[in-house]
Amino acid sequence: MVIPSQMKGMTGKAFLITLVVLLAVTTSSNARAEASSKSGPSLPAPVSCPLPPGVPTLDDLASDWKPRTELEQFPSLDNFNGQMLVNKDLASVSWLASPPFSQEFHSGALKVNGKVPVADKFRWFPYQAVRTSVRDGLAIETVNRMVFDARGVLWRITFSNVQAGVLSGQLSLDLIGAISKLTEPSSWDWAYAQPGPGGPKRRYEETEAIRAAIDATPPPRLEDAADYRATVAKSGAALVVGDTKTPAQTVFAFAHKPASLTSDGHVGVATWSFRLAPGETNSIEFVMAFGEGAGVMTDAARWAAQFDAVFADAKRLWEERYAQVFTPHNGFFEGNLPVLQTDDPALRRNYYLGVVTMLLMLRDQLPYSPRVFLAGGPRYGASVQFIWDTGMMDTLFALLEPQAMRAYVIKTLQWDLEKCLAFDYYGNRAFGYRYVANYPMLFRIATTYLKVTRDYAFLDQKIGDKTFLEHLDRLALNYQKYLMPDGGLADFGGDPNHFLECVPTYIHATAGFNAAYVSMLREMAQLHDSLGHHELAAQRRAAADKLAKAIPQLYARGKGFWQSRYPDGRQFDMRHCLDFQFVAQSIAQDLSPDTRREMRDFVTRELLMKNWMRAQSLQDPAAERSDRPDHGPMGAYAGWPPETVDGLCHLGYWQDALDFYRRCEAATHEGAFSQGHEFYGPKKRDYDAPVRIANAGTTCREALCGAGFADVVIRAFFGFRPALNNQAMLWASKQPRGFSGQLRHVRWGEALFTITSRPDGLSAEKE
Repeated sequence: MVIPSQMKGMTGKAFLITLVVLLAVTTSSNARAEASSKSGPSLPAPVSCPLPPGVPTLDDLASDWKPRTELEQFPSLDNFNGQMLVNKDLASVSWLASPPFSQEFHSGALKVNGKVPVADKFRWFPYQAVRTSVRDGLAIETVNRMVFDARGVLWRITFSNVQAGVLSGQLSLDLIGAISKLTEPSSWDWAYAQPGPGGPKRRYEETEAIRAAIDATPPPRLEDAADYRATVAKSGAALVVGDTKTPAQTVFAFAHKPASLTSDGHVGVATWSFRLAPGETNSIEFVMAFGEGAGVMTDAARWAAQFDAVFADAKRLWEERYAQVFTPHNGFFEGNLPVLQTDDPALRRNYYLGVVTMLLMLRDQLPYSPRVFLAGGPRYGASVQFIWDTGMMDTLFALLEPQAMRAYVIKTLQWDLEKCLAFDYYGNRAFGYRYVANYPMLFRIATTYLKVTRDYAFLDQKIGDKTFLEHLDRLALNYQKYLMPDGGLADFGGDPNHFLECVPTYIHATAGFNAAYVSMLREMAQLHDSLGHHELAAQRRAAADKLAKAIPQLYARGKGFWQSRYPDGRQFDMRHCLDFQFVAQSIAQDLSPDTRREMRDFVTRELLMKNWMRAQSLQDPAAERSDRPDHGPMGAYAGWPPETVDGLCHLGYWQDALDFYRRCEAATHEGAFSQGHEFYGPKKRDYDAPVRIANAGTTCREALCGAGFADVVIRAFFGFRPALNNQAMLWASKQPRGFSGQLRHVRWGEALFTITSRPDGLSAEKE
């Protein structure tokens, strides 16, 4: 192949990572081999990495035990290859997806004496999901893991007699391999397709209804069972299910042969009789492999025969990858993330769970990039990365995978941002519609890459018909297309879907998005000055100042929040965190001390609660019509708290920022950070309302935006926010942060630094 000009001069790992990215992008989908349940590019040999001192284990980051009645969503699993959700019974899983393979229905319920028991309690770990139940003297614990970085699910079901006398009965397990290979690019939209009656399509309501009724009498039926052919292997220890419409195969294989394994030709049933003395325990261990070709059966048989080792490896290898994240020269990631060492327990838990959230969203085997960070899942986006969400972990991205980030910037700058908001890395296509946030967030991603890597030669690289520098200017000047007739503010249109989707009034000339462009213009002025382009710098600075002077007309004086101006001149109150964040982050220096104080008072009074935050004030005029838990008044998207924390720091309210950040630790005891954590129960409108992961509004149980809880520690609390002119690494270094700790192995360019927070501020020392 011809080596692109941008790769000339690269050496070592940067060259190899870039080459892998380019090969992944240029490979034809028809040439991809998918002959077994393990797909994708070969991975570099891992380096054995001990967990650095101060880093909590994955078990330390597990959730608390949660009663079923307190949960809106049951635990999920991710293994860098695919994702799934467990259901309320004690065996089945749903929403299994590893593109191009997609599941309908569920995998099959466990029955005790013909009835489906439901779990009493659940517990989430990054590498496993646990559910338990006690019924009529029989205690059952089910542990699910996914085979590490492969297309396989593992079950260990343990059942024990917890009564005084002998306990006997029958267990049966339905085996439903309703998985298809979906290769149409449109199958892998944000709301990806599932097989089922009438062919592949989105089946959200249908799947959720089936999950809810799994213990019903009679239970839901697999309506298209005839589309699957199931046969029992000669060994009597495996069931092979083939999809008649696609090449997909699913194989259930048992570590120990069931007493009976039968099939009606479409689904299977395994049965066991048990007789347990008091205190006696037994177990059922099995695997489900899926994919296409002979390798599926081979994998299933091997995993079942070596079940204990494969089950242990599902945890051990997850722990290994987690340790690699914090280890320079680790053999898997190009870079590394900093090690936080602190005695502050809430700061520590939030930071590391933010990193784990990022890892949950990592996919390393999608065909068009070896490093993709999904926006969320399960149930959505099994191959999809969004601009907005990626921007909330831009520092992490630049530190961990700089060349993959560079490739992402190159790709995304060539989209039509007026028509697209995300990229599908299975179908190799941008899709969606315009988000107003596309421009400021892509600018943030692109400039953070420059600031962290110091790869300023990139500015001269041609991307399409423009250099990278010209693209940055294009992003910063985009607001000019939307200037109102008086030339002051930009009106970004009247479609709520282009803003926050569910807030009907948050449209037109909002303070937040106008403020974002002020910051972009000023950064471009700084960059142009550093390059000797002083005339351009003066133009950008003048444009920024003009826009900044227009924004105060949107301020609700004395109240701390902002308004939006409509084309007819009317202005509407916007008591929403998004304006607070963008205004505080972008133009804090333009605001009077009174305005900064009033903004702080507003956000602490109406948005920041004891355990989490409200994205929108209960007093907002549109609160009753903003019904999603991520952007409305009854909860918040996991990206909003760290962005709000950053805003408070910009306004000078560092202790308020730290106090609120610590309080958000309350939301981590159910699992990783979600697309939407909501307040619930009779106290849901109160300051001390309890918080949980939401289900309403089709919420993803995990979401990449939650990685912002780690990102904000690096860029705000430890001040690693290098200037775009390449002159300074630390931001507000003389400002005390309110805690003591160290951030080790922070990479700036090619060098590693340790940043220390002391009572008198920050210091950095080269390692």
